[in-house]
Amino acid sequence: MDQAMKRLDGPRLARPHVLALALGAALLAAAPATPGPPPQSPSRAALDFHKRALVVDGHVHLINAVFNQGIDPWKPQETGTFDYARAAKGGLDVVVEQLYIEDAYNRYNYTTKQACRLIETFYRVAEMHHDRMELARTSADVRRIVASGKLAVILALEGGFDMEGDLDVLRLFHRLGVRMVQLTNHETTNAMVDGPLRPRWGGLSDHGREVIREMNRLGIVIDISHASDEAKSQIIAASRAPVVTSHNGLRHFAEQLGGLTDATLDALAARGGVMGLHSAGWLIDQKAMEWDRTWHSGQPRREPLPPLVLDPEATDRRFITELDARMRVRWLEQWGYGRPWRKNQQEVVDAGAPLPTVERWAEQVEWVVRRVGPEHIGLGLDLMAGGNWLRDFDATSYPRLTAALQARGLGPEVLHKVLGENWLRVLDAARVDPDRRR
Repeated sequence: MDQAMKRLDGPRLARPHVLALALGAALLAAAPATPGPPPQSPSRAALDFHKRALVVDGHVHLINAVFNQGIDPWKPQETGTFDYARAAKGGLDVVVEQLYIEDAYNRYNYTTKQACRLIETFYRVAEMHHDRMELARTSADVRRIVASGKLAVILALEGGFDMEGDLDVLRLFHRLGVRMVQLTNHETTNAMVDGPLRPRWGGLSDHGREVIREMNRLGIVIDISHASDEAKSQIIAASRAPVVTSHNGLRHFAEQLGGLTDATLDALAARGGVMGLHSAGWLIDQKAMEWDRTWHSGQPRREPLPPLVLDPEATDRRFITELDARMRVRWLEQWGYGRPWRKNQQEVVDAGAPLPTVERWAEQVEWVVRRVGPEHIGLGLDLMAGGNWLRDFDATSYPRLTAALQARGLGPEVLHKVLGENWLRVLDAARVDPDRRR
């Protein structure tokens, strides 16, 4: 057996992955026995390769920052680690803009309303900056837009689209350009699928299976992130198209509830799916996760606000106005967007956080490549507001990932897949009815 293959620990791979493993091992055969860390500033060779590659981040939340803070996303910001201006400087060609519907909006099924408002926010930004960015509905759109020198944006919904799973609502979002949908959120179980905290269906409901069939028909990529373990497995099995987990860690490296198990990763890959590897310490590093739990347990307890109650007879906007106000406070204070991201990160460093490095991130990409092949891993960094995330990393830093992957011996073919081509492949594969116009 190849020495690189012997380095794998964990269970033996299921038969469908033997060929993928062999391919991954062959593509990585030149890997050094003890890869050295890349320099903080990538080499000219790494920068040149990064510039030539199509670079895609499968999980970005910038439109939520526009909605909550009123920022211009094409101006460099001190708050948050991501904006389009810095991303362009970092050589990012394509973003999957995840319009995040927080759990609180799911009460009284304000899910759809919030999704609509975020889509409208995106369209206003795209119109204002039409010379810099453009909505992409297909991989052909992506390549055309990138070739024109603009940022290609694929629209996605994180947290669901409608608590009842209304198929007409799903179809409308498809007409508006949405091409990826995550069916649930951290705390939400809906009519389709179980979230991890309050399971009801044992995974996927019968109606959830109907929703999956319609997503396959429409060509919408299914995102299994934040679903329960049972739901993840059942969605993978039920879908005729490959599915993704747009932003996740691996339980092999960090025992986090939402992290991807080895078995789920194997099943995802066997059906052609893709995992976007997260950049948060508490999802990709066991020590960082344990520190995070200890640190948060020592923080002053936040007394929960009384739940908002919707008056069915109300004829004013008090409910949504108060809900929006609460969510903006949460965005600024709990998520940390009210302070410069470097200050957020320095705070946790001073408190002893063992922040993960780009080398640690690259190590896990390599592990996935060796386990299931290079077609099933990509970038899904979920860059937020600093804190316990990759050390000293913002949207200008994407070339450091390329350098770190090169330092681990990943060759050009693997790098092109990991940096972006895998996301475009699943976008194409989501369209199981090739005769349907998009």
